[in-house]
Amino acid sequence: MEEERGDPRWRAALEVLDRLNSSSSPTTVVREGLSLLVRQDDVLVRVRPRNEEPVAAREVEVARALLAAEVPVAALVGGVGQPWLVEGCVVTAWRWCETVGTASPAHLGHLARTLRESTVGTHAFDVPRFDPLTAIRNAVAGAPIGDEQGDFVRRRVQDLTADWARIADRDPAGTAVVHGDLHADNVLLTADGPLLTDLELAGSGPCSYDTAPAVVMVERYGDARSSLHEFIDAQDHDPRSWHGFTTCLAVYELWVTAWAVGVRDRSPRLAEEAAIRVRCLRDGACEPWHLH
Repeated sequence: MEEERGDPRWRAALEVLDRLNSSSSPTTVVREGLSLLVRQDDVLVRVRPRNEEPVAAREVEVARALLAAEVPVAALVGGVGQPWLVEGCVVTAWRWCETVGTASPAHLGHLARTLRESTVGTHAFDVPRFDPLTAIRNAVAGAPIGDEQGDFVRRRVQDLTADWARIADRDPAGTAVVHGDLHADNVLLTADGPLLTDLELAGSGPCSYDTAPAVVMVERYGDARSSLHEFIDAQDHDPRSWHGFTTCLAVYELWVTAWAVGVRDRSPRLAEEAAIRVRCLRDGACEPWHLH
């Protein structure tokens, strides 16, 4: 505990929880990685490094827009001043929701449909542009020039830049608020239904992009093809015939690869996963990918 208390992220979490909650209940670390997530009672705070303030601000802005659009989304706690700067860190606060299971492909597809139908041409203009290529660059920013995996990701971003520019505003299904990483770990299945969380990638973009994770789950992670059919049926939209979807899929595959490269130093398993994904995209030598 003393080691935790010496971490500025931990001190920032406790300060915000004390301000919002004023509770003597114990705190629980929900997740620790690039961000620190700490829960007390029904409040969850997320603490990021200071340089991620734009990411936190995006997440807050998107959450407010989705609430206005009546899209099921995790609720912010604590007024309009978020994100807060505390102890040199960036902090956001969210309402904790108990879950009753894991979101199914049908739940995810329904959320994708709700995003499309509720935000196309309206609330899509209330949020920043969806910019996955910048997110990919940021994910490998810690890998120095000359690092084989980091350099591969950066070169691939350059290769995709022109293709992305050509299709980003030309989705025949419309421009909507895109989640950007719509999979079961980023959705809370509550007694009242599924809620979107982890909105740091979200923004205004081609709504067909949110089908890419469902395709990657089948083609890279080995999910049953029926899961993709469930997603598409619930979404009531199949973008795979649109020529731009190939670019959406390539960008999303690069995003999850860049994420793996960015966190590879945390464990040997993550380092091996980063290597598997890079080999697959670079060399076409594809082994099954794994979720971590």
